[in-house]
Amino acid sequence: MRRFLYADPTVCVGCRICEAICSFHWEKTLNPKKARIRVRRVDPGLDVVVACRNCDQAWCIEACPEEALRRNRQGIIVVDSKKCRGCGACVEACPFGAIFLHPDTQKAIKCVACGFCTNYCPVNTLRILTEEELAVLKQQKVIQHECSNLLDELRVERDIKERKS
Repeated sequence: MRRFLYADPTVCVGCRICEAICSFHWEKTLNPKKARIRVRRVDPGLDVVVACRNCDQAWCIEACPEEALRRNRQGIIVVDSKKCRGCGACVEACPFGAIFLHPDTQKAIKCVACGFCTNYCPVNTLRILTEEELAVLKQQKVIQHECSNLLDELRVERDIKERKS
């Protein structure tokens, strides 16, 4: 069963603790350039966690000339560092920018949904979810968005009525 690292951008505060924890977990150093997860500031106040989505159509796997990327039994895309020669084809192929070249080895690194970072997120936005849990969460977000829009419309209608009276 595939697992996904989920991070709600409306909750993420951009502290980048997940990057530090990830690099420490895998590399025993606090260096965000060695993390398998990254935080990108999209706008002031909007930070997005970038992690592998283990896409059904995995362009990274197809792009690797050394066949160093594969999907394991759990559906997680993993890198065989012995096969990887650091050409960066997978980095270029990833539409989400979720594969990186290690600054020392120049070999591909990526999130494998280990979940270690989820234990340290101060706002609890990071979670490991199954496909089913992710589908339920997406549906809940759609419903929340629709309810929010409806409430906004009702407030506007109320304001118009109050102004008329």
